[in-house]
Amino acid sequence: MKKYFSILCLFIFSFGLTACTISETNESEETNQEELPTSDSIQETRDIDMSNPSTMIDLNITIGDQVFSAKLYNNQTTQAFIEKLPLDINMSDVNSNEKFYSLPDTLPTNSERPGEINAGDIMLYGDNGLVLFYETFSSTYSYTRLGYFEEAVSFALAVGDGDINVAFDLAENN
Repeated sequence: MKKYFSILCLFIFSFGLTACTISETNESEETNQEELPTSDSIQETRDIDMSNPSTMIDLNITIGDQVFSAKLYNNQTTQAFIEKLPLDINMSDVNSNEKFYSLPDTLPTNSERPGEINAGDIMLYGDNGLVLFYETFSSTYSYTRLGYFEEAVSFALAVGDGDINVAFDLAENN
């Protein structure tokens, strides 16, 4: 009888441990999903910003002979970035989806994991990595949002493969 009771106790104990582990895993997955905004929430953020243009800062970005309009979010990071303008830099192509430049100085950050990165997003990687994305893809890396190109498709076509020279300056109406 003691043998059956011992086996039953061992079985119940094992079942309890398994249930706790599964519960913790599910909670962890739910937490991670909550941390990553969806592309719908990113679009909602852009829509809200566009409905209140006074919160956005207009930026001109010149690549070759083409000038692109961009919108910057009005936050601490973009204010620090604006202090560096005008800026004329050579950006490296990375992973065939982004142009990257390591700023000589650090900027304040408010990083998050965007989940999906959209073509035309302008972000800061770490505290000094300026990134212009020209492809849409999923990512687990953390970035601080700076803004986005208004003509993302035209921008993506203009950058092509390889390194590019990019000039940043505030638009005249700022």
